[in-house]
Amino acid sequence: MSQTILNRGKQEINAPFRVKSAGVSLVVILAIGSYFIANLLTLLPSEQAVPDGALRLTIVTIVLIAIVQAVLQIVLFIGAGKIEEEDEQDKVVSAKAARNAYLVMTIGAFATFASMFADFTPFEMGSLLMVAFLLAEITNFASQIVYYRRSA
Repeated sequence: MSQTILNRGKQEINAPFRVKSAGVSLVVILAIGSYFIANLLTLLPSEQAVPDGALRLTIVTIVLIAIVQAVLQIVLFIGAGKIEEEDEQDKVVSAKAARNAYLVMTIGAFATFASMFADFTPFEMGSLLMVAFLLAEITNFASQIVYYRRSA
């Protein structure tokens, strides 16, 4: 990915749409995931099995990710004007990134299941699973960026 500085002071990233899309998605997941983790840490010391505000935090996080992703992807598409046809490289990159993400998600699912035997509360188990989902998404988008850069 190279950057070109235009005469009018604007910057343009010369990268395929799918790389830009993965980059935007990665930033969104990192930002909203950080919001979730920060608020989660305030709820963990609670003595309740499911602290007040836990359900709201999870729903807000999921809805925020969906809405912000949709809006930014639409803006990215409008800015790009077109999306290139998916070629063989895109399919390979997507498959490898998904493989990495599934590995992270599988480890997270097993860790969540194992936490049941460590006397975790339902809230702690759910939080662990949500963090596993976030880490899997981060792994997916970061892997896509890395694989596209390697193949460029």
